[in-house]
Amino acid sequence: MKRPVYLVFAGLTILLLLGMLTLSSCSSGGASTKSDFYNAGSADLSVTGTQFDQYTLFRFDTSSAAHTLALPSAADIVNNLSSPYAGEVIYFGVAADGSNPVTLIPGTNVTLKTGVNAVPANSTVTMYAELDSVTSGSEAVTIY
Repeated sequence: MKRPVYLVFAGLTILLLLGMLTLSSCSSGGASTKSDFYNAGSADLSVTGTQFDQYTLFRFDTSSAAHTLALPSAADIVNNLSSPYAGEVIYFGVAADGSNPVTLIPGTNVTLKTGVNAVPANSTVTMYAELDSVTSGSEAVTIY
């Protein structure tokens, strides 16, 4: 009895996805590889360029008080990337895990677009940083 083509295709798709998951777990863990998250706990955080380029989520326990996330300078963000280019995008998230917000403070030459200066209580906001300029001495980053 012949198997329907869609079943063969579905089986191959599943095998391909499983293979990709296996390969993704073999990352080197270097500074250019994104890690899971940075748990700031119940403290304010000043992020270095290395941390910003490494972590995909910054979590804050805001159950007792509001906190701040001070972002690095544009130069620090750009200089920690292996091959930065204008227009490159870095995705990250900020979680306010409690009844208070997290306020973002931009570093030098980092622009926060309207609406991304604070993460509301009990929420996680996904943002992205676009490298506007990677020229040495005039690096610029905009966060959306």
